[in-house]
Amino acid sequence: MPVKTDRPRLLADAAIGVIAGSGMRALTHRAVDAAAGVPYGTTSYHFRTRRDLLRGVLSRIAEINHERLSRVPGPPTEAVDVPATRAGRLAEADQLAQRIAVFIDDQLTQQREHTLARMACEIEVASDSDLREILHAGDVFRKMAIAALTRLGAGDPPRQADGLVALIDGLQFDRLVGVGSLSAADPGTPQSQAEIAAVVGSYLTGLVSPASDGR
Repeated sequence: MPVKTDRPRLLADAAIGVIAGSGMRALTHRAVDAAAGVPYGTTSYHFRTRRDLLRGVLSRIAEINHERLSRVPGPPTEAVDVPATRAGRLAEADQLAQRIAVFIDDQLTQQREHTLARMACEIEVASDSDLREILHAGDVFRKMAIAALTRLGAGDPPRQADGLVALIDGLQFDRLVGVGSLSAADPGTPQSQAEIAAVVGSYLTGLVSPASDGR
């Protein structure tokens, strides 16, 4: 029996490629048809307007984010067991920084196309609260950050998790299109991960609270 294709998903993936390769202005129904290798008019059949197409892209990006994050090891989101000593918390902060560095580096290499498209879409929908909500609904990454910072004994995990997420996003942007893209180590190298881990580690270390025994 022939394998059924999820046509909207195929088109959304093709649209992500168009955006990553040529920018938001290149996102048209015709361009997506060509990129997906489907007959002319297929994309407009599934996504009648450009806004519908953008909604499909955002939904697909959110789906990819959830799929990726579900495979990222992290601390439990409930019944968090905080390390008893400051030394233990600092060690955990270092381990967390290393894991985040690997994640960011992967976003810059294996997931580069997806990351570029996501950032372009975020700018495109900045003034459209309805579409913007698609990317942030059920923010798994933020929940993971809150749990991790709680384990470090951070004073205000929800607020500081927002700062951590912003730092992670900012590092990705900087190394893709900002100053970091000109001066930082090449993505995919041990040096790149070490540089990222150092930045993230500095942030996390500043959030580690003193242990009750002072050690």
